[in-house]
Amino acid sequence: MKIKLILIVICSFSPLLLLGLFIYGNSYYNDYHLKSSETTVKEFLEEFIDSSIQIMHFERIEETNMWLVQLKINDSQYGHARFNKGWNGKLKFIYLATAPSVTYRQYKTNKGNYGTLYVHELDSNVAKIKLTTNWMNFEKEVEVDTSAPFMKTFKLPPNAENTFPALFTFYDKTGQELR
Repeated sequence: MKIKLILIVICSFSPLLLLGLFIYGNSYYNDYHLKSSETTVKEFLEEFIDSSIQIMHFERIEETNMWLVQLKINDSQYGHARFNKGWNGKLKFIYLATAPSVTYRQYKTNKGNYGTLYVHELDSNVAKIKLTTNWMNFEKEVEVDTSAPFMKTFKLPPNAENTFPALFTFYDKTGQELR
């Protein structure tokens, strides 16, 4: 008698369980549908903003589930975008933002917190940028060894929770503060 009751319960809930799994799988597939290639991401972003873009950098943050894009929109405006990688190996679009010539973002990933400095335009005399956060006693110096545009991502210490927003101080090759 107990076995019949158990079978009836299982048979009753199996279709509901399968329906739930189907809905979840379909939703996940629709969210995580982009190949992790620069061409696919470029096409997606151009369709999303209905404008032409130029991808300056497209990279994964170390061995995490996060991909970042630095881009130029219509040859006049700079921005950055974020994508997360799902268990199916595909990317999900998270956001796109336009940005001033130098900006900073903090990201929580599946491997800890990271900071990314996006530099779109920069005076050629700048050799180092110092980030100082408003909310926490955190500073990071980033050597400028390349011309703009560039992005530099770095792992944050475990105790660094809220490092955004940040103030920037610019230094020349002799260590003198600029501006």
